[in-house]
Amino acid sequence: MTRHFAVLAFLLGTAVAVGAATRPASVGAPGKHAVDTCTACHAELDDQRLRAPAAFAKIDADVHHLQGIGCAGCHGGDPTSEDPEAAMSPAAGFVGRFATRAIPEMCASCHANAAFMLRYGPNIPTDQLDQYRTSRHGQALTRGDTRIATCISCHGAHGVLPASDARSPVYPSRIVETCGHCHGDATLMQRYGVSGREPADYKRSVHYAALTQKNDLSAPTCNDCHGSHGATPPGVSSISNVCGSCHVTQRERFDLSPHKDAFAALEQPACETCHSNHAVVHPDDHWMGVGPDQVCGQCHSGNDAGAQAATAIAATLAASRAGLATATGRVDRVERAGMLMDEARVALEEAHQAYVLAQAEIHTVDPAAVGTQTDQVRTGFDAAGRLAADAEAEIRFRRTGLFVSLGVIALAMVALVLKVRQLER
Repeated sequence: MTRHFAVLAFLLGTAVAVGAATRPASVGAPGKHAVDTCTACHAELDDQRLRAPAAFAKIDADVHHLQGIGCAGCHGGDPTSEDPEAAMSPAAGFVGRFATRAIPEMCASCHANAAFMLRYGPNIPTDQLDQYRTSRHGQALTRGDTRIATCISCHGAHGVLPASDARSPVYPSRIVETCGHCHGDATLMQRYGVSGREPADYKRSVHYAALTQKNDLSAPTCNDCHGSHGATPPGVSSISNVCGSCHVTQRERFDLSPHKDAFAALEQPACETCHSNHAVVHPDDHWMGVGPDQVCGQCHSGNDAGAQAATAIAATLAASRAGLATATGRVDRVERAGMLMDEARVALEEAHQAYVLAQAEIHTVDPAAVGTQTDQVRTGFDAAGRLAADAEAEIRFRRTGLFVSLGVIALAMVALVLKVRQLER
């Protein structure tokens, strides 16, 4: 095969070349490969670009290779012929380099065919093309923008790995890098009115920290909020729904607050207004208030109702934090002194959980609702404090008994010495 072509093929594609009337013979039974002169020929070529696909085709982890799908499954042609002209004959449906606009349909020639995909798994989705057409990527491609992402931009063209493989570009911990190839390019993104800072902002977030530091693969990445094949920026009315799919309690409490209707009337996003969207950092109780560095002060000032509520909530939380910290320190000290404080630890954990719920109640902007939870916090740390006080009293009693015992022993030793001396005289 001396004919020069740079093979760009597909996404999830297990497909025939675009326009092929019948499915190529190279789409065989799972795990079984028909004769394929394509890889044998390409492996001997000097051009690295043409030799690379042959190496990728033999990767055991490649999802298509594992299912017995060879080069002709996407590119068409006759993989049984050793004649380059016959193997790459357009009459046999051969397509060397796919036009960008043809790639989604090429991949979908298999992936949108429910009957065909059933051969490989009953739960494999077959609506990716329909979703892609509704996405910003798909709409731009329809308008003729060939700089836009297609299937192969995210999944690769050759050596396609399952999303569950840590080497895959669509593995959760690698999604931000994959999306960042385009969305981190500020020059490219300017054409679409996007800043290009989104990937960098996300890497500063609590979500990225959970994903990479705690290895929590359930932590949200780009596609969890924007969608995968149907990727679309969330609108103002949908941001709280997106966040609420994970943060259910906070969303429910927000819906009970006066902010819900106020934000809707102002056409302002809910969660994003206080927490940001990509650079979501861990919330801090000190955000509550109307000071220059406090979130509530962005909208409220002076002595309006919102400012009063924020100040009251901030004071309640501060008192709970202080009481919890004091009780925890007291329990720590008696534990270091050798006392078992399991019951006190349980009380502190209950107090901590109540405090977490109090933090969720902040979203109601109701001091009374927050106060109900902080009352439970106080109940927990008061119980822990009483147990710590009992343990401290027990420590004092034991120390007193020890000192008395040491005194008695010392007196006995003195008496014994005096008696010995008397006997010696």
